[in-house]
Amino acid sequence: MKALKTVLVVLGVLCFLSSAPATVLPWSGVVRGLEALGLQAPVGDAFVIYCVRLSSLAFALIGIFFLILATDPLRYRPMLVLAVCGLWLMAAAALVTGWLAQMQPRWYLGDFAACLIAAVLLLVFWPRQVEPAVPQ
Repeated sequence: MKALKTVLVVLGVLCFLSSAPATVLPWSGVVRGLEALGLQAPVGDAFVIYCVRLSSLAFALIGIFFLILATDPLRYRPMLVLAVCGLWLMAAAALVTGWLAQMQPRWYLGDFAACLIAAVLLLVFWPRQVEPAVPQ
């Protein structure tokens, strides 16, 4: 159980910290951050800024979701199914979208691998059903 909680906390912190700054930084800071990663900065069109900020906020909320799951994985066991399925879906979306957009493979393959590894770790450390003690 401790390993599962650790995986969930790491996922939550990484999701939150990797995306939350883009929701509050000025657009010039977001552009500098993308350029520092070697990515081409998107056009500063109002719609693009809106989409980047909303998707960053959604990803930060996914991080908070993982942190909530880490508080009591047995209690939130049905939500772990959602987490694993969501990670599989994100892995597939990263792979297909990155390939179709003709991105550098290191970016979309990195996201694909990270989501796939996270889903496998959640399954490996899945909480086992604890048998209740039989009164004698």
